[in-house]
Amino acid sequence: RQQELTQDLTAMMRVMETVLVLNDEQGGSNREMAKLRARNEKLEDRALKLDGELTDLRGKQENFAAQAKELREMHEA
Repeated sequence: RQQELTQDLTAMMRVMETVLVLNDEQGGSNREMAKLRARNEKLEDRALKLDGELTDLRGKQENFAAQAKELREMHEA
């Protein structure tokens, strides 16, 4: 009977060690996920900023093209 209890206790200790290791790994995964979410938010903010700059530059390009066309027409007239 004592030997069975010892074996059961040993098995339970192995299970507990496994649980502790898995919990630690999960905690690491959660921390990594939080870091990745923060990085993703920063990248989304940067993409939004760059999209705004692109829209601004396209508008400036259109204005420049219109002014250049107007100047050409004035010189031709």
